Amino acid sequence: MPELPEVETVRLSLAPHLVGHRVVKVEARRISLREGIEPASWRARFTGTRILALERRGKYLLARAERAVALFHLGMSGRMVLRRPDESREAHTHLVLRMDHGLEVRFVDPRRFGVAVVLRAEELETHPGLGRLGVDPLGDGMHEALRRAAARSRAPIRSVLLDQTVLAGLGNIYANEALARAGISPLRRARAISSKRVGVLAAAVRRVLEEALEAGGTTLRDGGFVNASGDGGYFSVRLLVYGREGEPCVGCGAAIRRRVLTGRSVFYCPRCQR
Repeated sequence: MPELPEVETVRLSLAPHLVGHRVVKVEARRISLREGIEPASWRARFTGTRILALERRGKYLLARAERAVALFHLGMSGRMVLRRPDESREAHTHLVLRMDHGLEVRFVDPRRFGVAVVLRAEELETHPGLGRLGVDPLGDGMHEALRRAAARSRAPIRSVLLDQTVLAGLGNIYANEALARAGISPLRRARAISSKRVGVLAAAVRRVLEEALEAGGTTLRDGGFVNASGDGGYFSVRLLVYGREGEPCVGCGAAIRRRVLTGRSVFYCPRCQR
């Protein structure tokens, strides 16, 4: 699933082609995504409108226009790509916005876990996906939010990091990587970690997200993630533990272990992470 660095990379690559430009044509298919696309609503609210801003909240993208707001989530496999109109449509293209500069923004989602809905501005804050989001890990207040959540939780610290009501946008790849950089086991109970070590972890979260954003995100071997221009990210070459089961730890040489926790893989070094 695309996480904060991937979604922010998409935002940065799309913004010059959306913000300040008009949507001249909307093509939408009625399809069962996580939230179904309503073609009539898209055409009525977005045809002819100008995009005023493109923002990110957690893993969501918000395109604010003159008459409405478009809310996107890439789900497990979603992409938002720029194409010329004469380029063939990718399979599973569910929404196309033709812009006044001639290019198209296409929302493509093979597994259909994504979101592409158009809302009135006043509906935005009551949307179930946005209403309970925690702080942005790259913004102010992240350290304190993580400290409070960890102090009251009996869950493993990895579960606290993935709680979107605590840190909005952090996902499994970067939770694993931050814990590795902080030297903390993903299996350790959150409330058993000292405030000082939580501070080290908070700094590691910020650092790994900033490094991943600089690298354009993480594109794994399946080639799933690309930015709006179709380019993959290269943070995968910097992964310390994620996806490296059985490989030697870069710090001590011990074999990286993999466990399944609440249905998702965790990767860690049994020596370096305590």
